[in-house]
Amino acid sequence: MNMTAEEMAAKAGEGRSGIAIGVSVSLMALSAVMVGLRLWCRRERQMLGLDDVTAVVALACVLGCGSSVVAMTHYGLGRHIYTLSPRQIILYLRCFWISIVFYTYALFAIKLTFLIHYYRIMSVSNMRWLYLGALGFIILWGINQGIGVFLFCIPLQSFWDPHVKGQCFLSQPTMWYVSGIVHIVTDFAIIVMPLPIVWKLQLPRSQKIYLTGIFGLGSLTLAIAILRMQWLDPVADITWWNVTAASWSMAEIVSGITCACLPTFKPLLVGIKNWFPRLNQGDSTICLRDQGSEGFTGTTLAAFEGHGGVGTGPKVPTSISTYGTQTSISAFQGGKKSKNNQTQTV
Repeated sequence: MNMTAEEMAAKAGEGRSGIAIGVSVSLMALSAVMVGLRLWCRRERQMLGLDDVTAVVALACVLGCGSSVVAMTHYGLGRHIYTLSPRQIILYLRCFWISIVFYTYALFAIKLTFLIHYYRIMSVSNMRWLYLGALGFIILWGINQGIGVFLFCIPLQSFWDPHVKGQCFLSQPTMWYVSGIVHIVTDFAIIVMPLPIVWKLQLPRSQKIYLTGIFGLGSLTLAIAILRMQWLDPVADITWWNVTAASWSMAEIVSGITCACLPTFKPLLVGIKNWFPRLNQGDSTICLRDQGSEGFTGTTLAAFEGHGGVGTGPKVPTSISTYGTQTSISAFQGGKKSKNNQTQTV
């Protein structure tokens, strides 16, 4: 480390464990509140679904990751590595590996929560195929990552115990960067996938911006994932350096679970009237109505494609209307009004 004995002695008393504990505990509490509110809101509307199950799984992983970080402080996280015994370093690295496992599965569950939610509110068949394709990719990538964390080294124990002879297939920085880049790309894809439909709606620009903001909530997680990249290359004093990296990792998964839960909070806001008066417009003929069970605004996005039936040509979304706790995006079909009103509760 190119430090003299005097410098090492002077730094031996330094500690950052409190930062790691404070950040982890507060973020775990926030994630528990977010998921708890989500489940309450969904239960109020009797609309619990698969995306709520994945949100609960994500919460369990967040709590596991945060608990692992707190445990790491007991074995040296936040202290300079040269002040630790070999036994402490081994136990620290074992807790570090456990935190990686929970972090990996938390990101997987959060992405599934977003995609399943979007799939449920999309009515157009070609868009549903797009989301099914995205779900398939995320599931395959999640399986790859989920298995990969157990194959960092063979035998796995050699990851944290230098006395065990083994082989590690990739250097840690390489694994972190590859995984980080894939997560950034998939986060970006999840954010932008609903936007083409939003901007094809025949709505005022202000309403399109509003809906874009609802679907773009995950951009906070994307920003944190990008910022986190600068802390992925470990240094020699890993137990000191990893406080910042662990804090950013916790912030990433908790922001993800928060953004996934916020769109379900409408029952908490139903008493607030006329937030966006311009959304109170008339209705049209074909609509998907959200009975207040979904969305920060209760908005259900509907888009349409022509497959025969009443009228010909593409079905063009035309308006969004809000009444009470219901919101619908409506459309004309094939240039004249459909004789059949279609309503899907999500």
